[in-house]
Amino acid sequence: MSTGESTRTGEPTRTWRFTPGAFENALAEFHRLGGTTQGGGSEGTVSVATPLGPLEARYLFDGEELTITLTSKPPMLPVGMIWSRLDQVCGPPVMKA
Repeated sequence: MSTGESTRTGEPTRTWRFTPGAFENALAEFHRLGGTTQGGGSEGTVSVATPLGPLEARYLFDGEELTITLTSKPPMLPVGMIWSRLDQVCGPPVMKA
């Protein structure tokens, strides 16, 4: 898909390209919103409580690109709304062919 999104595994996935330090800034913003992380600096899981229920995702950071795969979300929370908020923190997603 042209938006940096993929659903090959059936789970929505999006990728962002980061400059040095931007990944740490994104994690800090996530923690500021009450989110928690498990795993190392390059891969792990994130979770955050929303008013509609819990949101969980896997992340993989290769030093330049961050890929987030949503693993669980409240049924009433649109995926587009999640991506929109992440785009505000991470910038525009990587354009995939």
